[in-house]
Amino acid sequence: MAQAKGALMQVLFQKEAAFRTEPAVPGAFKLPFTSYNLGRDPKKTKDPSISSSPLPGKSGCGDATVEGNIKAILDLRSVGFWLMLALGVPTTHAAVTRQPTNITGVTVNYAESGTTAGNGTLAFTFTGKTLSWMAQGDVTPGTPVDVSAGGYFTLQSSTALHSIHVTVDVAALPGVDKSDADIAVSATIKTHAYPLDLNDRPSALLEIGHSDITKFYRTLGAKVNKLSYDLVSQEQNISLDIIAGEESEKTSVWDAAPTSYNSLRACGSGGAITNGVDASLGQVIGGDFAIDNGMKGVPLADGMEGYGLIDQGEVMLSGSVNTVFDGAGSYALARASTSTRMRLISQADSGTGIFSLVWDLPFVELIEKVIPKEGKSGLSASLQWNAHRDVSGRLPLCLLTNDVASY
Repeated sequence: MAQAKGALMQVLFQKEAAFRTEPAVPGAFKLPFTSYNLGRDPKKTKDPSISSSPLPGKSGCGDATVEGNIKAILDLRSVGFWLMLALGVPTTHAAVTRQPTNITGVTVNYAESGTTAGNGTLAFTFTGKTLSWMAQGDVTPGTPVDVSAGGYFTLQSSTALHSIHVTVDVAALPGVDKSDADIAVSATIKTHAYPLDLNDRPSALLEIGHSDITKFYRTLGAKVNKLSYDLVSQEQNISLDIIAGEESEKTSVWDAAPTSYNSLRACGSGGAITNGVDASLGQVIGGDFAIDNGMKGVPLADGMEGYGLIDQGEVMLSGSVNTVFDGAGSYALARASTSTRMRLISQADSGTGIFSLVWDLPFVELIEKVIPKEGKSGLSASLQWNAHRDVSGRLPLCLLTNDVASY
C-alpha cells in the first residue's frame, strides 16, 4: 500500500450556512497550513465488568468529539477566513493607503466602499477641535465633526456614501489649523472590519485531503475557539484551537477546483506595538496576541455522534508585551494601574500596496509583574495585558487590509 505524503496534503475551507451542515454547493478555498492536528476522538468507555477474566471487556458506547490545533503562516490573505470564524463575517470597505502627516493624532481606518478612489482632503480646525472630510471628486467637505472627546468618528463628505472612519487621540492633535490633501483611497485594495460582539460565531467545513491514498477527512461545524500569534517574529505564524461538530472519512474530495490565493506572509519586524500616538510603551522587544472565545462543546441527546451544540463564552483579547526595562513606559503604566490604548500591526509590502492586520485596542490593562534583576546584561520587563471594556462603550477594531474582494 502507498504511504501518504505530507507534501500532497491540502486543507479546504468553506463557510457553512448552518452549523454542522454541508453547504449545498462546493465552493471551497484552499488554505496554507504547516500542521493539522484536528481529528476525531471516539471517547470510548472502558468496560470494568467482573467476568472471571484477567482482562477487561472491549470498550464501547463512546460519543466522539472533534477538537484540535491547526498551525499556519500568518498569510495576510487567508488569515481573513480564520478571523471570520473567530470573530464573525467582516464588513468590507475601501482601503486608505496614505495616512495624515500634518494632522497628528488622527488615524484613518478605512473609507466607505462607495467612496471615489483618489486623494481626498482631511481638515482640522483648532477652534472647536473639528475634523471635516472631502472625498476625491467632491467640491465641498461634509459637516465638520467635533472630535474633542477622542475615540472613533465617521466623517461624511458632501456626497452620500463617501465617508471615512477615523480614530482620534485628542492629546496628539495639532495646536493650529492643519490639513492633508493626499489621503489616498484605493480603487482595488480593501479593508475588512471584523465585528466584536456576543453573536454566535460562524462555522465551516474543513477537509484535510490525502489525494495519494484517496482519503479525505471532512469536518463539519468547525469553529475557532482561540487564535494566537507572535507580534514581533521575523516570519509570523498563527496557532488555531478548533472545536467542531463531527468528522467523517470520505473517498472523494469535497471540491476538486477550490479557489486559492498566493500567500503573502506577515513580517513582525515590519509592524509595530504602540499606543497609537508615540513610544510611551517604551522600546518593545517582544509580544504576543490571542483571541479566546471560551467555547465549550456540548453533546446532545439526538442520536448523533459529536457535539450538537457549541457554547460560546465572553470573548477575551489578551497577550504579553516585553519592553526594555527603564522604569518608564509600559512598566510605569502597570505600576500606576493606568490603562492605555494599544495598536498592534503586522504587515507586508505586496508591491501594489501595504497589506496589514491591525488591532486598535482603546483600553488595555497592563498587569504589574516583578522584574527579575540579575546578571550583568540589560534587563527587560515582560508584562501581561488584557483589553477591557470602558464606560465610553468603545470596542477594539480588527482591520485586515488586502486585495481579497470579500470574505
